[in-house]
This record gives sequence, C-alpha cells and structure tokens, in this order.
Amino acid sequence: MMKKSKLITKAWKQMSSRVAKRRASTENLHIPHDVPKGHLVVYVGKEEESYKRFVIKITLLHDPTIRALLDQSKDQAYDDFTSGDSKLCILCDETVFLEVLRCVSPR
Repeated sequence: MMKKSKLITKAWKQMSSRVAKRRASTENLHIPHDVPKGHLVVYVGKEEESYKRFVIKITLLHDPTIRALLDQSKDQAYDDFTSGDSKLCILCDETVFLEVLRCVSPR
C-alpha cells in the first residue's frame, strides 16, 4: 500500500513540474526581453500607424505631467484596450513626449 502512494506522489510531482515548466515558457513569450525590471513600454503618437515605442521607468507614472498625458489619452486608449489591444498609448506628438521626458527625468 505504501509503495503505491509513493508512486502516485512521484508521478504527481513529475506531472506538476512539467505543467509549471510549460506555463513558465508560455508566460515568458509575453514579456519583451528589452524591457528591464522597473520599466514599461508606452506607445506615443497621434495615430496608431505612427506610434513609436518607448521604454520608460515605472516611477515616471507618478509624475503629474506624464499623468496628464495619460489622462488626455484615456478615453481613446480605453477603447483600444477593451477591444483587445493592451498597449499603453499616449496620444501626443513624439517631440512633445520627448520634451516631457527630458523635463521630468532625474538628471
């Protein structure tokens, strides 16, 4: 009786290990390799075809200017997000965004 339960336990551990490895490998597909820890991707532009991708520090989301840009884009970006497009978009001219980044980034 004891041998059977040990075999079942061993088989269960092997199966759960395989499931965990498979889940980890599929989750890693969704994390871009060029985004360091503590950063996120935002897309900036006035039209979807002209979006430019930026990697910024998460702490910049606390800045009032960045928050204002996000609030300004909220309505249209929310529609994109609920339609299945999970990109964080800031709807403004790229040069404006770069100037904001220059002003709010620590020196």
